[in-house]
Amino acid sequence: MKTLLIAYAGTFLSLLAVDAVWLGLVARTFYRDQLGALMLPSPNFTIAAIFYLFFAVAIVVLAVLPGVRGGSIMTAIGFGAILGLAAYGTYDITNLATLKGWPVTVTVVDMAWGTFVTALAAGCGFLAVRLFGTSAV
Repeated sequence: MKTLLIAYAGTFLSLLAVDAVWLGLVARTFYRDQLGALMLPSPNFTIAAIFYLFFAVAIVVLAVLPGVRGGSIMTAIGFGAILGLAAYGTYDITNLATLKGWPVTVTVVDMAWGTFVTALAAGCGFLAVRLFGTSAV
């Protein structure tokens, strides 16, 4: 149980921190310029929190734990990348297929970002277990 909690904390905190920098500083104007009136004046932080809490669980179960079991950070990162591409791709490609005016550029950038940030969070979850936990899962 300790290992799971450490994996979750490392994954969740890194996902939240890195995505906050991306959304709040790096790409803020990109999304505003691309999506315009589709964006809310300010994010719904309650809904965002639900996403981060649930997505961190998925990253731990589908990427971090396989990496820990195999003793390989590259397994965690690789599975994280696949999960990120699938999750963000599902969202973005569905929007592209169903919403009038959804920009292709947003789809490509967001899928690349989702792949990267999920892989990074999985790697951080793995490292948290290595540094603060046990390898027994």
